[in-house]
Amino acid sequence: MNRPPPQSYLLRLWREQPDTPVRATLIRVGQPKAHQHFADLDALCAFLRAHAGTELDLNHDRNTAYCT
Repeated sequence: MNRPPPQSYLLRLWREQPDTPVRATLIRVGQPKAHQHFADLDALCAFLRAHAGTELDLNHDRNTAYCT
């Protein structure tokens, strides 16, 4: 099975105003000028799922557990 190579990102979350959606920026580690901007968390999640090469079943308990 071909897997995509591991990737590391710095994630920045913020709001323009208290009542606006959360926005996101991903910066690829080792490529600080390669910013990827997202208008909301749905767009961020879509990007991450596409780059992970898998679709998550959000109704499955295994996918809702938190890792520390």
